[in-house]
Amino acid sequence: MDRALLSILLSSFITPFSQSAIGVALLVLARDLGVPSTGAITFLVVLTLTIAAFVLPFGRLADALGHMRVFKAGLGVVAAGFAAAALSPHASLLYASLIVAGVGLAAVFGSNNALLFQIVPPERRGTAVGLNSTSVYIGLVTGPVAGGYLAQAGWRFVLLPAVVIAIVSYVLIGKAPVSRPRFTSFDIAGPALFAASIITAIVGIDVGAWHVAVLGAAGLALTFVLELNRQDPVVEVRLFCNVVFTASVVAAFLNYLSTAALPPSLSLLFQEAYNLTAREAGALLSLQEFAMAAFAPVAGRLSDRAPPSIVATAGAALLAASLYAFSQSPATSTAPLLLFLTGVGFALFIVPNTTLVPSSVPPSRRGMASALVAEARVLGQSASNAMASFYLKNAPNMSVGVSALLALLAYLSLITAFLSLARALSH
Repeated sequence: MDRALLSILLSSFITPFSQSAIGVALLVLARDLGVPSTGAITFLVVLTLTIAAFVLPFGRLADALGHMRVFKAGLGVVAAGFAAAALSPHASLLYASLIVAGVGLAAVFGSNNALLFQIVPPERRGTAVGLNSTSVYIGLVTGPVAGGYLAQAGWRFVLLPAVVIAIVSYVLIGKAPVSRPRFTSFDIAGPALFAASIITAIVGIDVGAWHVAVLGAAGLALTFVLELNRQDPVVEVRLFCNVVFTASVVAAFLNYLSTAALPPSLSLLFQEAYNLTAREAGALLSLQEFAMAAFAPVAGRLSDRAPPSIVATAGAALLAASLYAFSQSPATSTAPLLLFLTGVGFALFIVPNTTLVPSSVPPSRRGMASALVAEARVLGQSASNAMASFYLKNAPNMSVGVSALLALLAYLSLITAFLSLARALSH
């Protein structure tokens, strides 16, 4: 395999692996640093929030400065951030280090897909994209298991794989030949307002300051208005005039909003309330990721034979039913089946929903369209973790907080199902 391609595959592995591994280690981490277990998800919020705030600005910056330059700088920052996080003696330094790591991951995430298309010949791009998706799924499946095992030795060991992988990816990419960037202006105002608005909104959700969250949402709306007439916008707002594209992006956001908080919140519940070890919790949670990976090809074949929106609706409905059942009985006896079903529902939704995006926009806009779907994903993940943090910090105990959270996630999945159904009926 080409060294540069392997570098990109490793870079795509880092984020899903690290997030899912950290999610399993949260209770171990919280106890070691003297943080209440109900506030442990805030560590994950900090990481995902930083990625969500900066991935689109870094994608735009990579267009101007060169994807290779931003990609390699991002890998260096990832390695430094996670290394500092592993050495953090107390919570405040860990928060700061995770912010640094998140900035690096945003730079990598915002440049590696475009870099993939530059270094891989056209006749091999389909295979390369498939391998890249496989790398993401491998990260999702192995993260909980590896995180559980490493957490047994200490939470700091959970952060070290990201350091090693980032360094290896940096070495492998070397000086791969890529096209020179086209010189474009980079207006700092749009990206700065975009990032500040997302940070404000998510922090508002996390601490329950709803006026702050509304202020952040208003800032995002203002960003869209200001970007409308820019020559090189960080967000190409006109794409949202397309109803199918808009519905797909909103549905993707709602789907990740209703699923991302499930693994870390259940990890805390299983370990604190049911006395599972981190290793046992990680193995249990990996069932969801395994089902997602196993049923993604099935969802793809179904989408070729039936309208994708109908398949997506069925997936979201299954997800809603599974989450609601979980909210009524989040016990370890029913967890394997329900985790597997949530993974199946997720795969049945996300694959057809993603396939609708390229066909809904002109070929010249597919790069930006894919970037916006990716942004919807990380923003949904960040907001979901922030909701979990708020619920757990304000519940009388862990079990009550997780049950209430799962009920909310089920309703959000139900809204996603209705949105997908409306999209199907509109055609």
